[in-house]
Amino acid sequence: MIKRITAYWNDRSSSWRKERHEAWSRPETERWLAFFKSIRSQTTGNKVLEVGTATGYFANIMTLAGFEVTAVDLSPQMIEYAKLVSQELELRVDYRVMDAQVLQFEANTFDFVFTRLMTWTIPDLETCYREMERVLKPGGKLINLDADFGKTVFSTERHDECPSGAIDQINDIKSALDISAHQRPAKDVELLEAVGFGSIEVDMDAQNRILELPFETEGLFMLGAIKK
Repeated sequence: MIKRITAYWNDRSSSWRKERHEAWSRPETERWLAFFKSIRSQTTGNKVLEVGTATGYFANIMTLAGFEVTAVDLSPQMIEYAKLVSQELELRVDYRVMDAQVLQFEANTFDFVFTRLMTWTIPDLETCYREMERVLKPGGKLINLDADFGKTVFSTERHDECPSGAIDQINDIKSALDISAHQRPAKDVELLEAVGFGSIEVDMDAQNRILELPFETEGLFMLGAIKK
């Protein structure tokens, strides 16, 4: 399954880079920057790990917000594009190809772990959360922005840069993943508690509030948790 997921995101890397490149000129980038500056002001240290960075959009924004950023992704092609983006922006990000289920870092390394639209693609989400908890320092914070895509059927109507064959492939992958059979974020809360996180918070309107979108617009939930 990991090989299938890696191949899919390698194939999507070019269109993903184009989409994220266009986002830099939109107001959403300034709103994300303000969000991460707020997180930075509440965080004791500045070492952050982004899990599932894709082409580095959020890694670069977090760097601008004052974090020392390490960013990982399963897709080597995504990481290559991410490196090019940071070079163009003249920003320093430590990029690495890595499976989110096997984070190759020492325990208690990071002050903050961030991930967005990644955990819905994970074969073993409990292991992924356990790894995030392990690499956080005591008192460190996890923020995960995602959606409950289990019953969603992706189509080219909302992904016009993605060929139909790729859409069929990701629908097949998603249907085979265990997390797709569960209601989210309720299942996430259960898993976060199981691996030892505390102070777990769920915000169903987080992304809409960050981007100043109407609350009736379909958005992402945000999970926040603290390592005990």
